[in-house]
Amino acid sequence: MKKLLISIAAVFMLATGLFANGLDNKNAIGMYVLAGNTTVGGIQYEHRFSNFIGTKFGAFAFYDDDGYTDPFNMNLTVQTDFTLYETDWRDKICSRLFAYALAGYDARIARTYDYENDKKKTETFVSNAIASAGFGFDFIFFDHLSVPVQFGFMGTFPNEPKVGFCGGIGVRYSW
Repeated sequence: MKKLLISIAAVFMLATGLFANGLDNKNAIGMYVLAGNTTVGGIQYEHRFSNFIGTKFGAFAFYDDDGYTDPFNMNLTVQTDFTLYETDWRDKICSRLFAYALAGYDARIARTYDYENDKKKTETFVSNAIASAGFGFDFIFFDHLSVPVQFGFMGTFPNEPKVGFCGGIGVRYSW
């Protein structure tokens, strides 16, 4: 029994070297947040078409009519990134520098209260397009745990137009 366990452990250790490193993985799924003048985030799926280009799709939805916050908030995003530089560190940690462009849609019901007139509340539907561009680093640990960090500029339009700095982070499992 002991020889069998040692044999299985040896095969497992040798077989792990045969798999591709984290930079070769083509798909990833996880959570992300990109905060600026508008915060987008939620669940994200990534597909890499090559070592140079990849696309990420993100979605978030929230509804809670009982609190004092906005009762409804949702966003959908599509992000394309272009690899500028990548490296392996000792076969288990990889990193990638990338430039990105993001487009999306943000919708919410904004709730305001007028406390002077018997606590009257007003709800307004607000929707905006989102555009963002910048740079980021994607750190991949143990071939599968992807932690992207990105920063750039984000703008919203046509309602409540704004442009400002944004930064984001995520955690994904890549395969």
